[in-house]
Amino acid sequence: MPNPLVPSISANEVTMSALLQNPTQINSMVAHLAAGQLVVDAFFRPAGSKISGGGILFDVLLNGSNFSMRDVEERSPGAEYVVTHADVQRDMATPRDYGAKVEILDEERDRYDITVLGTRIVTLANTLVRQIDRLAVATVEAALTKYSIAGVPGHDWGGLVTVGPADDITPNSERPLADIANAALMIRVDDLGIDAPDTLVLHPQQHMALQVGYGADLMGVLAAAGITKVRTSMQLPNGTAYVAVSGQAGVMGFEHGGLRTETIPDREHRRTWIQTYAVPAFAVPRPGAIRKITGLAG
Repeated sequence: MPNPLVPSISANEVTMSALLQNPTQINSMVAHLAAGQLVVDAFFRPAGSKISGGGILFDVLLNGSNFSMRDVEERSPGAEYVVTHADVQRDMATPRDYGAKVEILDEERDRYDITVLGTRIVTLANTLVRQIDRLAVATVEAALTKYSIAGVPGHDWGGLVTVGPADDITPNSERPLADIANAALMIRVDDLGIDAPDTLVLHPQQHMALQVGYGADLMGVLAAAGITKVRTSMQLPNGTAYVAVSGQAGVMGFEHGGLRTETIPDREHRRTWIQTYAVPAFAVPRPGAIRKITGLAG
């Protein structure tokens, strides 16, 4: 099967030159590659529109302010409903501008080095993914700290033993399932009016520990705690995991409508620059939809 990232020859015409003149197509390639690797959507959902006015203004829903200060009351005929309000905190998410550019020399284009563009697009997509996920995780961490969202001290998942002599088997209360269930419970008891936790985001080392410890039963074990989605990211420290309600903790908006790619001719040096950038802002109006589990690497 042809690699869609590598320009090919069709009808005796080399498509590299056409791609360099079509930044929209390059942008689609970068976006497709990036979307397949991102874990940001485990925490954030897309904003309904692009950012305007310099940022995203939002109210923060927390336990203690998740209900109106005065309860609803039964109304008698001809009477007014009671006036009530909630004591909420307000915050602002400001955009951050990230991007990079790569060069394609005329010699590389003219000599039909058809792997050049594909390789550089992959590299650019990988770098962009890493930065967006870094920013997303840093925003989550800042929100959990700022609003004092308690985490879960976990156990060493690498030491999990589920088969063998009874004296060697890890007690139920010290297994990964106990840590995950405890984190999910903390989200539910906050009673924020959101769905039950369904997503586990973790370092690949912890994912491997789960696979080794639970084997073919892993997905069934996770389902027992309500987890149906597992996402891994190298941007998390080894020994860390998050239990979350998929996409309900935050909102991710962009200036300029999202990922943008431009081709910039540089005739003085006989090359073309491919420039890709994004200006995202991450708001966390429901930090209680996430719980962090630590201490998983012993």
